[in-house]
This record gives sequence, structure tokens and C-alpha cells, in this order.
Amino acid sequence: MKTNTGRCERHLDHPLKGYSADILFFGITIFIPLFMENGYLNLTQAKAHAIYVTVVFSALALGISAALVQKDGCAAQRTRKLYAIDYILLGFALILLLSTLSSQNIREAFFGSAGWRVGSAAMLSLIYVYFMVSNHYNVSINAWIFVLAANTAIFLLTIFHSMGIDVLGLHKKIDPAQFYLYVSTLGNVNWLSGYLCLMLPVFFVFFLLSARRTQTLLFGSVLLLGLSNVLLCGSDSIFLGIWTCTFFALPFALKELRRVRKLGVLFLAFGINALLIGCLPAFAEKKDAMHGVFSVILDWKAALAISLLGLFCCFALPLWWKKLSGQTLKKITLALELLMLISLFAMIFMFVKSYDESWGNYRGRIWNTSAEVFQCLNLKDKLIGVGPEMLRYYYNGLTSHSQIVLTAHNEFLQWLLTTGILGAACQAAMSLWLIASYFRCRCWEHKNIAFFLPLMAYLGQATVNSPNAMNIALFYLFLALYRKSIDALGN
Repeated sequence: MKTNTGRCERHLDHPLKGYSADILFFGITIFIPLFMENGYLNLTQAKAHAIYVTVVFSALALGISAALVQKDGCAAQRTRKLYAIDYILLGFALILLLSTLSSQNIREAFFGSAGWRVGSAAMLSLIYVYFMVSNHYNVSINAWIFVLAANTAIFLLTIFHSMGIDVLGLHKKIDPAQFYLYVSTLGNVNWLSGYLCLMLPVFFVFFLLSARRTQTLLFGSVLLLGLSNVLLCGSDSIFLGIWTCTFFALPFALKELRRVRKLGVLFLAFGINALLIGCLPAFAEKKDAMHGVFSVILDWKAALAISLLGLFCCFALPLWWKKLSGQTLKKITLALELLMLISLFAMIFMFVKSYDESWGNYRGRIWNTSAEVFQCLNLKDKLIGVGPEMLRYYYNGLTSHSQIVLTAHNEFLQWLLTTGILGAACQAAMSLWLIASYFRCRCWEHKNIAFFLPLMAYLGQATVNSPNAMNIALFYLFLALYRKSIDALGN
């Protein structure tokens, strides 16, 4: 009897299940960001294809694993604890199917071909990713070496493109006027914004936690390139992600003096990056194309102030920091959090005061139209939506900068229209679960904050951006890794 039990458990965790999860991890963190089919033409389609290829290979490995288990006559299943987020995603999957089947064109809703290819096929694939990775992937710091290498290439390409150098000839087939709007293998600068919000917080946490000099150097070097990409992004949406990430990261970053010093190094690196980009002639055209917050940061005075702040955190602050008690540090952290909340209310006030149709690069017009569309929907469509990526048929030829608008340019609004009140409720429940888990698990005291911060940063920038295949895939991967880390903590 004991022998049979041993065989069952060994085959339940068959190596092929681990390989299946590994395929998903490396496929989403390396293959999808790097994959392109026809330059920047049909890039959304290329990224969606990359998702399908990754999921198919993973499913093959899983199928072979299941066949091997069945061959040995072991049908028992190991029970795993289910969390609220698991039920939320299963509910969202059901709503996606209902919304697709009730849409005016099932095929287009399924593949998302009427929009940015985030149809129900892609989303159901990503829900599969979530359950596979959260159950079978074994997190290893060594795996991130390959991710670092891929991101080094991605970030270097962005730098070259921002200097007007088209290294791989990716810009040949697009309008020359859009040269600085499309960068690296990621696409539009708004997609770069979402990508940076997802990847940099992970590298940031690993950098602060790294004890070995080699790891510190590796993560620090890629972070340095990533910070230059933040400055070259040109999309103000990234600062929404940075704000959200910073709010939740403060208790973690200020917990130890060693982390504060490393934080100072990052401030110094950011300031020097801003000085170089603002002053070097090679970036002059890119700099002229950027406005808003970027024009302020790239001014030499602001860049110098950020650099001096970094020097202060590295050398002067530690002398005072050592004398502080734990209670005083908590009060300082709470004061900074309060200042951030005040800044949030100030931003909301400015938004309300300045909002019109031209706000946010004409997002105001898109949001107003979206509100009108929702009001005109029948009860069924209000409950389960018009179908994933089907908004072009409801916007009645709405254009922005001479291009037909395909998405709502706000992720929550996008899900509200395409999957209805029920789908939007699932998305809201997921966000609430994440925030509740942060406090319940005291994430700022654990390494799993590395997977929590990118989720919050993504949700921050998603208030002005729509989901695309590459970034939403990364989001679900990190959601799975975060869920797995909570399981490991026993919460």
C-alpha cells in the first residue's frame, strides 16, 4: 500500500509537468517579448501567435505527463488549497465564453481580430498559464539570468532606436513620422510603458535583496538600462505605474539601511541617465518629441536634483539612519505614504479640473464615447458585454490621430464594455484580492513582494492604457508566481 502511494505522488509531480510550466515561464518572459513576424506591422497579431505557440508546447508536455500517469494506473489527484483568486479567474473564464458566444461575430471575439488580439482565446490561454504556473512552476533565481539577458537586448534596442539608429531595420515598413513611437521589439511606447511597469519592479526587488556581489551587479546593470528606457519611453502612463509601485514598495525599501543605500544608487543612476539623455545630441530628436513630465525630468536642473538626492541617500542619510529606532522608521514610512496619498488626491483634483475631450492625448473623447456606448447597450450586453475586442463595431468610426479607435484606452473600461458588469466585477475583485493579500501576508516583509509590485504597477498604468497580448501575458504569469508564493508562505 505504501509503495502504491509513493508511485502516485511521484507521477503526480512528473517532471514533464514542471517542464510544461517552465515552457510557459520562458515563453512569456523571453519568447513573446522578442518575437516579431513582420516588423511593427501586425505586431499585436505576432504577440498573440507567440502566446498560442507557447501554450501549445506547454499543453503537449502536460498531455504526455498525463498519459504517463494514466499508464501507471495512478488516477489519484493531490488536493491543493484554492484561493479566492482561483474562483475569480474561473468565473471570469465563464463570462469570457458567454460574452464570446453572444457577440455579433463569434470568430472575431474568440481571436480578437477586430482589435488588439486579446480575444477570449488569448485570455483563456492565460488563465491556463495561471493555473499551470501557480501549481507546477518551481521558482529559481537562476532562471532569471536568461530573462536578464533577453531584457538587456530589449533595453539596448530601445536606446539605439531613441538615438535614431534602426539596428534591425524594424522601422522600414512604417511611416517615418512614427519612428520614435515604436521601439525595440515591444511596439508602441504605451506598450513599452506597461512592459517596464511589469519587469522593472521584479529586478528592483531582486537588486535590493541581492547579497552576492555578482547578483547585485547583474540586476543593477539591467536596472540601469531599464531606467534609461523609463526616460526614453515618452508615455506619461509609466509614472502612474511608478506611483502605484512606490506606494506599496516603501515599507519594503525602507526596512533596512542596506536597501536605502541601494535605493540611493538607483536615484543617482536615474539622475545621471536623465542628464546624459537631456544633454547628448544623439537623443535631441527623441527629446523634442517628448512632453509633459518627461520634459521636466530631462531638464538638467531636475536631473541634477535627482542625482544629488541619490548621493544623499548613499552617504549622508545612513549616518542619521543608524540612530533611528524601529518605531521612528515606521512613523517616517507612514508619513511618506500619507504624502503620496495627498499627491494622489491632488492628481485626481487636477484631472477633474482639466478633463475634456482632448485630455490624455484625446482619451477624454474615447472615454466619453465609451460611456455613451455602455448607456445604449441592452441588459444582456450590459451584464456580459459585447464580446472581447469587439468595440470597433460600437464606436461608429471613432478616430484618434487619423486612426480608427479599437480599444477603450482604460483596461477596466475595456472589460466593462467587452465582458459587461460581471466581467468588470471579476477584474475589480481581483484587484481587491491583491491589495487585501498584501496586508494579510505582510508582503513588505517577504520576497514575494517581487511578484506583487509588478501587478500593482501594471494596474496603475492600465488606468490609461488597454491590454495588449504581451503585457497581459506577463501580468498573468506574475499573478501565478505571486499566488504560488502565498501558498509557500502558508497564508
